[in-house]
Amino acid sequence: MSAGGRRGKAPQALPAPRLPGLLAKESLPPVVVLAGAERWFRERAVEHLIAKVLPDGDPGGGVVHLDARLPEQKEHVAGALDELRTLSLFTTEKVVIIEHPESAPAQPGGGRMNPLTHLVKRACEHPAPGALLVLSTAKPVKGRESVSTKTLLTAGAWVVDCRALYDAPGPWERFAPPHDHELSRFVVSRMSRVHKKSVTIEAAHALTMLVGPELTALEDALRSLALYVGDRPEVTHDEIEATVGPTREDPIWKLVDAVLDGDAGTALRLAGAAFDRGISNARGAVSARPEALFPQMTAAMHASFRRVLAGAEALQRGEPGDMVAKEQGIPPFLADRFIGRCRRDPVLLLDLHKAFLEAEIGVKGGGVPPRLATERLVATLVQGLAGRVPART
Repeated sequence: MSAGGRRGKAPQALPAPRLPGLLAKESLPPVVVLAGAERWFRERAVEHLIAKVLPDGDPGGGVVHLDARLPEQKEHVAGALDELRTLSLFTTEKVVIIEHPESAPAQPGGGRMNPLTHLVKRACEHPAPGALLVLSTAKPVKGRESVSTKTLLTAGAWVVDCRALYDAPGPWERFAPPHDHELSRFVVSRMSRVHKKSVTIEAAHALTMLVGPELTALEDALRSLALYVGDRPEVTHDEIEATVGPTREDPIWKLVDAVLDGDAGTALRLAGAAFDRGISNARGAVSARPEALFPQMTAAMHASFRRVLAGAEALQRGEPGDMVAKEQGIPPFLADRFIGRCRRDPVLLLDLHKAFLEAEIGVKGGGVPPRLATERLVATLVQGLAGRVPART
């Protein structure tokens, strides 16, 4: 599959975002293997493949969907190749999709061969005219527990790499800023191509930190944003926060609250736990890589810290506390706690604000590991804020 590119002499899988372009100019093979952890890519690929085989839609019996993990479907999976050759009264083309094909029953003549590999080889050796077999698996295209990519490509199948996108600069992007990564670039592209609106890569990164790296959740967020901004051509940071900002139930807010309350013990413990175990949001998406956790944690702390700074300046100007909280978008039930945090000297807060810039410069320059930079930032903030928050009422 030349469209997938080559590194050295080894055949390569096709990156999932390039599949639509390949379908526009190439004929289909007997089998397409969709391999990788990002289910959104696999589901979109299935849609594109069905549209290629059945451009007018399924008239009835043209699409068969099976799951090899379900006991009641294993018999049908075992006869998947026969299913390819069984056409309906309404169509001469057929698509058979098997989820989790590695769990399919062993087939005659397969020996110890992985069921997925055996299905591909048999389907490619005896292709059914007008039929396509699609195998969808969460196994990666390379590395431990991967599919046999080279064997599958040699047999005549397409292998589509449906891996999850990096939510921090990839290993090959050593000097890229923290916000410039595959996932943020995907958000910029989708917002432009699907919703006809622009978003900066920095704002796109903020969205990925709030929503998580799972593409289905990001697609939902982009739809919400497009509806929220209406006819305006650009999506801003404020609109992202207003529409898909984190809720009080998200675990990262426990860290933010501890920092703003000057609770050094709790803040440092939560920061260490985040790097040891990762952070999961309310949607279940987990970030575990230090390169991804640093911008996620600092962005959450910075957003709340800026509100407190703005509130402190407003109080110093003599504005009423309830109006200050409202202007900063604080819900009424949190207003008293927020105003308590704002009763600090704005000069002190401005001086502490420099710690965010120092942390970012340290990581971007490559000299300070993300975990160390985050823990230093937390320590600086809580040390500066400790003892300066009135007792809660």
